[in-house]
Parts: sequence; C-alpha cells; structure tokens
Amino acid sequence: MGRHILVVMTNAAEGQDAEFNEWYTNTHLPEVIDIPGFVAAQRFKLADTQIGGPNEYQYLAIYEIDAADAGTALRALQDARPHLKMTDALAAKRDLWAYTPIGDRVTA
Repeated sequence: MGRHILVVMTNAAEGQDAEFNEWYTNTHLPEVIDIPGFVAAQRFKLADTQIGGPNEYQYLAIYEIDAADAGTALRALQDARPHLKMTDALAAKRDLWAYTPIGDRVTA
C-alpha cells in the first residue's frame, strides 16, 4: 500500500459558516473516511496572517489515502458521491487535488 493525500479547498456559502462547519466535521468527514482507501482526515481554517497573496478559500481538508495508487481511492470517492449527504451551505466552487509523496517525511 502507499500513502497519498487529497487536498480539498472550500468555502461556506454566504452567511452559512456555522452550518457548513457542522456538516463538514460531523457528516462529511465521517462519510469520506468510510470510503475504501481513505484512512484519516483533518480540517483547517485559513490563518489571519499570510506570507503570500490572498487565498480565495477559507477552508482546507486534507484526507490521507492508503492505497496502491491514489486513483483507486479517487474512483471509490466518485462512485460514492451520489450517496453522500451534501449541503447547500457548501459554496459551489471548490478545488481538490491528490498528491503522492516523492520523498521521505523530514522531521526536526
């Protein structure tokens, strides 16, 4: 098996941050983690201080994938999409990318 990550950038629909965050944390993350290949997830909110330019997304989710290749888990996610409980609190525009490591993890 291999370790990959899926990076998902999102926003809440206008004025619906509380509903969005409740849904994402308590409904969506558990549903995705139940999909074969997905083994962990963590959410983040954009920090107030940034070095780079503006970011159009306020929220980030990083999903850990344990599969021979990322495509296997991504296909399972696509197959599950019609059955996932979605919400109108999720803004329509979002971006997601899968990444495969190219080197060992470096720690202090």
